[in-house]
Amino acid sequence: MKTHIILKLNELSSLFVGFVLCATLLTMRIKVTESFHYLFLVWNLFLAFIPYGITFILGSQEKWQRSWWMLTPIIGLWLLFLPNTPYLISDLQHLQYAPREMVWYDAMLLFVFAIYSLHIMTLTVQEMRGILSKKIPVKWLPIVIASVFILCGFGIYLGRFLRWNSWDILQNPMTLFEDIMMRIRHPYTYAKTWVVTFGYAGITSFFYMWYMSLVKSKNS
Repeated sequence: MKTHIILKLNELSSLFVGFVLCATLLTMRIKVTESFHYLFLVWNLFLAFIPYGITFILGSQEKWQRSWWMLTPIIGLWLLFLPNTPYLISDLQHLQYAPREMVWYDAMLLFVFAIYSLHIMTLTVQEMRGILSKKIPVKWLPIVIASVFILCGFGIYLGRFLRWNSWDILQNPMTLFEDIMMRIRHPYTYAKTWVVTFGYAGITSFFYMWYMSLVKSKNS
């Protein structure tokens, strides 16, 4: 684990700087307005870090990576929580409730949290891609990653519009399953579901490709 942390030092540094920026902007907003309206961003950011924590630990455990019996449930848990990471993009909708004199600041605050969450998402997806590249043919990886982003888009829809949480798969699995199947069986009736799903999938995919192109340019 110590060696893994050293290898990830630059990555962890970028996450720390981003976290400090988010925390500073939120603290200033609370201080100036004496309102805790955006305190929910702290909880959303905590949930956003869970997938990253999963891949960070998984990346340090070679034994877990070699065994499908260990790897499969971990990937399942990762997929379950992954939509929480780019979910912060949808928090931009709270801008409509911002006081007129604070719109500019709230826009900056929500935008920084959204971009930071996309940064976390990119890091955890890239880590998982590296792990999967040892287990499946490389030619299948783009399809797998695209599927991950589509699932994320669908997860954001379930969370934002139907108000489902990741842990509801344990608390209320049947109703959740019924909601999901209803939208799969009647795609035209629930067209909004798929517009939102593929819309967010497009945003996250674009950010991921843009981010990775910058990394490749830097390393070339």
